[in-house]
Amino acid sequence: MYDIVQDKQLLHAALEVARRSLQNGNLPFGCILTDADGHVIEEGENTVVSAQDSIAHCEINLVLQIAGKYDSKFLESCSVYASTEPCPMCAAAIFWSGIGRIVFALSKEAYHSIAGTTNSAHLFDISCDKLLSYGKRTVKVYGPC
Repeated sequence: MYDIVQDKQLLHAALEVARRSLQNGNLPFGCILTDADGHVIEEGENTVVSAQDSIAHCEINLVLQIAGKYDSKFLESCSVYASTEPCPMCAAAIFWSGIGRIVFALSKEAYHSIAGTTNSAHLFDISCDKLLSYGKRTVKVYGPC
């Protein structure tokens, strides 16, 4: 089963990717993909600013990186560790990629509170867990942690 100590360590790794994203001039979002044993196999960094691409969220970049590399059975046993709760676009990408589990550090509300981002035009008020509950494949969601 899953180990909360290992989950916290892996969330710290995702936060380091988010820190690197910020250092590279982007928004502070990052994620990692681990196999069932907790080995990091991919990282996703936010590149919205540097790529001038509004959908270059860290999870989207991660899903694009893994496209065609792994089979669905393997991905079902993998986990995404994200610095913040995936937005609806990213949650859907994770769903369609076949990844089986999401663990995130900050909720969307906590992030927006800390960052002072209150532009209502960019808020999509549905939780990752709620959105994924509409899918016919189970994606386990844990967070905020």
